Amino acid sequence: MNQVSTAAALEYTVLSEDQFADFAVKHPQNSFLQSADFARFQRARGQEVELFGVRRGGELVAAGKLNFTTTRLGYTVCECAKGPLMDYSDPALVRDVVVLLRQRAAARKAAELRISPNLKYIARDEDGAEHPEILDNRPLVARLDGLGFRHQGLDMDFVNVNWMFIKNLEGIADAEELIMGTSYRTRKAIRKAEKNGVFLEQATLDTLDDFYGALSKAGDEKGFVYRERDYYEQLLRTTSPEFTKLMMAKIDIPAYRKSITDRLATESATAADLRRDVEETGSKKKANRLKVVQDLVDSYERSLKDIERFPDSVGVATVAAIHFVCYGDEVVCVIGGTVQDYIYFNGATSLYWGMMLHALEKGYPRYNFYGTFGISGQDEEGHGGYEFKKGFGGDVVQLVGSFAMPVRPAVFHANRLARSAAAAARTVLGRLPLKRA
Repeated sequence: MNQVSTAAALEYTVLSEDQFADFAVKHPQNSFLQSADFARFQRARGQEVELFGVRRGGELVAAGKLNFTTTRLGYTVCECAKGPLMDYSDPALVRDVVVLLRQRAAARKAAELRISPNLKYIARDEDGAEHPEILDNRPLVARLDGLGFRHQGLDMDFVNVNWMFIKNLEGIADAEELIMGTSYRTRKAIRKAEKNGVFLEQATLDTLDDFYGALSKAGDEKGFVYRERDYYEQLLRTTSPEFTKLMMAKIDIPAYRKSITDRLATESATAADLRRDVEETGSKKKANRLKVVQDLVDSYERSLKDIERFPDSVGVATVAAIHFVCYGDEVVCVIGGTVQDYIYFNGATSLYWGMMLHALEKGYPRYNFYGTFGISGQDEEGHGGYEFKKGFGGDVVQLVGSFAMPVRPAVFHANRLARSAAAAARTVLGRLPLKRA
């Protein structure tokens, strides 16, 4: 199916997965949401997906993945999440691509067209402070408004994430340079986890229950929304092992207890020898050494006490689980967390660090911590998570957000009014006092 904009001689065409993949993965705005892998996954889940390209003189100048979603009432949305992929600094190209997309949405009986370009809104630093002198895309928002889009605001969006924390890995030579770019507290947590024997494992179909058990428990404890098990099973079945990494941090409880017990015995013996030497010779050097060794002894004793609640029968415990995606220019931490019972082992820290090392090894130039909120102050929800991410180094990234355009204006406005009325009704009901029987 082709549509042609005669003014700019642009042609809309449906692409194969391979054609789309070749263009999308190399594009500077690449995102896992705009990938052939994710399109294949969504189709397997019964979603209506179309991969399109826009050609000028036979050359692809824009592309994207469209999702067509229809409600039970027959309201259809055509959405291009984190796209379309094109040069937004070319106003004529943007205008003509938007015309083609609107025509395509209308041909598919959609009432609404949504886009959300994978572009920064304003450059920000690690504290979230704006730096428009570096980059400012507010003019693009105005141009899209002039083309008939309505900007949907800049608030945190957990479905189509537009506030992130991203670490630039370009120019980092090795693991030592990478770890020295983290805070002292983060470095200490990374090294403690490594010393304690926390190890990482990528889930497969055979071990998915381990991953999902930890993910769902962490989600229930922390209050974040996670997908159903089938979602992750479909990811494993339809995408590559590099694209979908369902990662687990694990600890072998018996092995950990034996390691700590052995170290405690060794350092206790050393402390006893040093104590005798100090008593006999009064050596200040050995007295200072004794203080260091005694600190280790105290630390190992505390560690053994901390894990008293974990009998050896626990075996190997999954202490944290995080869903990562590796695609294009970045490794993305999509969602996950630590099981509270095992927070002592720094599982999430191990997973973040391990996947940063993977990104460095494979040449991904960015590590994306993804959805980030609580940036403005310590009293905001999510601030602790933001501070945790800051410990690894990076910057706050704010995207331009989502845009919606009426394709069938009467249906579009009627739907908006109905949604507003329903939201108002829910608010009123929420304020009504409960009646007692």
